[in-house]
Amino acid sequence: MHKPELLAPAGSKEALIAAVENGADAVYSGGTSFSARQYASNFTDEELERAIDYAHMRGVKAYVTVNTLVKDSELEDACKYLQFLCNAGADAVIVQDMGILRLMREQLPELPVHASTQMTLHSVEGVKFLKEMGVKRVVLARELSLEEMRRIKSETAVEIEAFIHGALCFSYSGQCLLSSMIGGRSGNRGYCAQPCRKKYRLSEMEGYLLSPRDLNMSEHIGALVDAGIDSFKIEGRMKRPEYVAGVVRVYRSLIDRYLESPGSFRVLKEEKHMLRQLFNRGFTTGYFSGNPGSELMSRRYPHNRGTELGRVIDYEPRKKMVSVALKAPLRIGDGIGIGESGIIIRTMYADSQRINAAVPGSTVKIPLGDDISRGDFSRGDIVFKTYDSRLMASLETKVTKKIPIRMAIKARIGEPVELSINDGENEVAVQGMSAFKAKNKPLSRKMIADQLKKLGNTVFEAHEVEFETDDNIFIPVSELNSLRRDAVSQLENRRAQKWKRRCSKPVIPEKSLERKNPESRPILSVNTGSIECLEAAIDSGADVVYIGNEPQMNADERRFPDKENLSYAIEYGKDKGVSVLISTPRISKESGHLSMELDSDGFLVANLGVLYSLQRLDARKIIVDYPLNIFNRLAMKYFLNYSQRVTLSPELTLNEIKNLAASGPVECIVHGLFPLMVSEHGLVRGLFPGDRLQDVCLKDEKGFAFPVRTDIQGRTYIMNSRELCMLEYVPDLIDADVNCLRIEAKTYDKKTAGEITRAYREAIDNSICGKKTDKQCNDSGEYTTGHYFRGVL
Repeated sequence: MHKPELLAPAGSKEALIAAVENGADAVYSGGTSFSARQYASNFTDEELERAIDYAHMRGVKAYVTVNTLVKDSELEDACKYLQFLCNAGADAVIVQDMGILRLMREQLPELPVHASTQMTLHSVEGVKFLKEMGVKRVVLARELSLEEMRRIKSETAVEIEAFIHGALCFSYSGQCLLSSMIGGRSGNRGYCAQPCRKKYRLSEMEGYLLSPRDLNMSEHIGALVDAGIDSFKIEGRMKRPEYVAGVVRVYRSLIDRYLESPGSFRVLKEEKHMLRQLFNRGFTTGYFSGNPGSELMSRRYPHNRGTELGRVIDYEPRKKMVSVALKAPLRIGDGIGIGESGIIIRTMYADSQRINAAVPGSTVKIPLGDDISRGDFSRGDIVFKTYDSRLMASLETKVTKKIPIRMAIKARIGEPVELSINDGENEVAVQGMSAFKAKNKPLSRKMIADQLKKLGNTVFEAHEVEFETDDNIFIPVSELNSLRRDAVSQLENRRAQKWKRRCSKPVIPEKSLERKNPESRPILSVNTGSIECLEAAIDSGADVVYIGNEPQMNADERRFPDKENLSYAIEYGKDKGVSVLISTPRISKESGHLSMELDSDGFLVANLGVLYSLQRLDARKIIVDYPLNIFNRLAMKYFLNYSQRVTLSPELTLNEIKNLAASGPVECIVHGLFPLMVSEHGLVRGLFPGDRLQDVCLKDEKGFAFPVRTDIQGRTYIMNSRELCMLEYVPDLIDADVNCLRIEAKTYDKKTAGEITRAYREAIDNSICGKKTDKQCNDSGEYTTGHYFRGVL
């Protein structure tokens, strides 16, 4: 039977040891740069090479994350880092940035590449695209069902890695700009501030409305094995080592038991308890069996629930003392959660006596101090045990995983002593000083063997020692110790060197210094979602109009992708001399079903699957859209092989855009609302199942309102709270050589779309003629310039 790899997080040295010692087949770690978990401990280069060696010497694979978007100014450092990882012997690098991916396939072919879940891979065609680039493995989007994963595996034959346990994101990974736009901390750069775990209000509903439960696939290990999934991935590079130890231990046992006896497989009660106690926000199987609806979400508790400890039965305000009726044991040092707060138990009482432990069925009084306010809970509320000190102590990792070796010592009087050790694959031999005849008490074989077997904290243990020695011989103990240390050191190096490589540093193409003809006129594009909006944009001066159905904005207007409406829109544009392109969705699990027969001027492409399906088209009919996260000239030049121009990431500054524009034609979003989150979960439908709410907003704790929209597939789009407006900076955009300025008009009615299009048409024309425009966005706080002048971490 196919045996999957168990892949564990190693966000620190301690977590690495925990993962290896508890049965991981592979680990994934990050360095201090280019890692999507910049708040984890991570590893310096020196520490990372030692971590790779540590894993390899114990027969465990080591993958390294380079899974952030890389700025153009960082490419040289990224190349040095990739060379280092290649030389250090990383088994693969996990990558998000298409420019980095292409660079590696062309210049570091010996270093395997795994495509990160940050690449939003969700279709057969998208995986095929990367397979043709030379990607060995893909980490699929967590929004796929088992059947969809099975289909991708069978139709691509690429290695498939799937998450089986840990935290889930509300948004598709790689498609979230919420943290970035709120506070400049980009999830695409490893600095996500986790705004999905904050409190929001939508209509009359309030809570942690964007907070999903944690994934737990323990009950479905057999189905994943049978589907041929190659690697089972545990999330958690920011989790403590004990968490890694416990979760890896459970899944190691589950996988092994299923492979040994599929028919009798079940998850044991104590295993379920351990997974709950270690960390959970409530568990879900995610999209494994299809869309789970509201069962996906943990709207009351965004933090660890652990296990149920008991219930609040009383509170003494003067003493700030809560009484809890226990249904599980409680000890000093345990952590509890009440309402939205938590504490570590330092003191507790039963029958007015201070105690160190309490049993189920008893009632304890716990001083809360100022850590938890009375408003956080009520009588009858559940109290959770969020930290079990005894369990955590049992999971503190002790190094026990050893590699058996065979030792052989040759000692003849008057000849150098020789010690050889063999691990079954490698053999090394070292020589020391000459042995001599014992004057008094000779060394026995047992004494020699006992000394040689003192391997301490090394990865080895000696099962046998062979002897070829004279009688009545003497060797100083210090010499035996020295021989042992030298031999072990050489064997460690020999084992580690098997994975080392000699790689050249990738060379980055020189920047283009060409600037556009100063007389060239940028074009104006408008992205629309209805016939009325399209007509208004065309009649108001747009050069290019995109039409599509993501997301649904105005239910009372004529929608796309109805073919009759699309045909009408295309003809309307032709009559007015305006290019009309079909805007394809960023999430498209069936990428082959496109309206190819329509005579449009081309396609705006937002995912790799659609791009794969349209490869046969003339590149002049393709515009690459911003959800493909183009951040540097390497990614830009790669996508220009398939398109006439690329839309740059909205996380870039104007100066960064100017540098990239020298390398080819670029488009930038300059006005409108665009999605900061794209989720498979139907937020509005989940909260209000029977209602058809339109134009609702999600309000955060600071009062900012984020419009929420739903597309025809039921996916949720959370828009920016403030409208992007670069109207007064049109001359600066033109000076930066931006070829196409785009208005995102899908949230607009006909009147607004026409007014904004005319304003930008006038601003562009005036700038080309050297005139100033008197139109600008007001400073009421309704507008933002996005990242054009502030950028992201």
